[in-house]
Amino acid sequence: MCLSLICCGWMHLALVFAFVKTTHAAVNKTKTLYIHQGKSANVNCNYNLTNDTDIISIQLHINHTLCSFLYVNSWNNQSCKNYCHDQIRCIWIPKTREASFELLNLRINDTGTYICTVKRSAPPPEMILGKERTRVQVIARPVLSMSCVKIPDGSSMMLCSSEGFYPHSFEQLWIRDGEILNSSNSQKHINYSTNPAGSFTQKSYLELPPQMFAVTIYSCWINHSSLNEPLMVSLSSSSCDGRWDLSSCAVTLGFVFSAVLTAIFIIAVMYKCYRRAHQQSVSAAEVSITPEIVSHTHLQSEMLYSTLGVHHPVPCSPVRVHSPPH
Repeated sequence: MCLSLICCGWMHLALVFAFVKTTHAAVNKTKTLYIHQGKSANVNCNYNLTNDTDIISIQLHINHTLCSFLYVNSWNNQSCKNYCHDQIRCIWIPKTREASFELLNLRINDTGTYICTVKRSAPPPEMILGKERTRVQVIARPVLSMSCVKIPDGSSMMLCSSEGFYPHSFEQLWIRDGEILNSSNSQKHINYSTNPAGSFTQKSYLELPPQMFAVTIYSCWINHSSLNEPLMVSLSSSSCDGRWDLSSCAVTLGFVFSAVLTAIFIIAVMYKCYRRAHQQSVSAAEVSITPEIVSHTHLQSEMLYSTLGVHHPVPCSPVRVHSPPH
């Protein structure tokens, strides 16, 4: 009698362990898929194949049943919500008898844990052949931008805007000339908001210290689970308060100075060429003038008088020649 009770007890324990083992084999661990907004995801329906399976059904549900299909020689749609016809597609591979659901054009509101259950309806008894859990996490990339804003007292602030990201977890830093700013060396204000589509927007404001001529480069650095690597944008402080960027001014003045020197050089060369051309035209138009004839007799007389000292010449009386008398 005692031996019989012991045997019955062991049989019940064996059945319990077998049921627990079968249940654990049917329910797999939850896996997580990170899908960008607007993309698609596959939810697998893994199950244990049996040789005597004639009628099986697969169901996809998340808090409630989304779609259900029954296989009797072919798959028939049992129930599916209206919106699922365009967003959920059943995939069946006859050769390997694999089943899955494809979620199309995912939105942020589609984030959740999807469960695909495979049941055998015939031959009886009804049995769960597999249950696959898939966590679908829809993510959205932030759009990063920087700008300058004026506050009522007339001072300027930097604005770093990160729009349309999901999920909420987010990292953001301010950098000034390569140095990370913290709460002790800067004044920052952060505003969060939720968009109608379910995404988030963060706006971070940074107060700018008063400066006269120095130009400072500010950068906004962000990181999010939707990004392969962090994003960063930069903006000069001169863009916020209207001051001239000294480096830009130096470059501009250098160009202006070079242009002035070039213009002076060109004018000088043109003037020199003009003068040379003018002189050549005048030389070609000159007229040869006959030199004045100088009386050598007059010059010889002056030379003669000069050898006799300072004397005034006495004019000679004309010599009269008398002819002999006849």
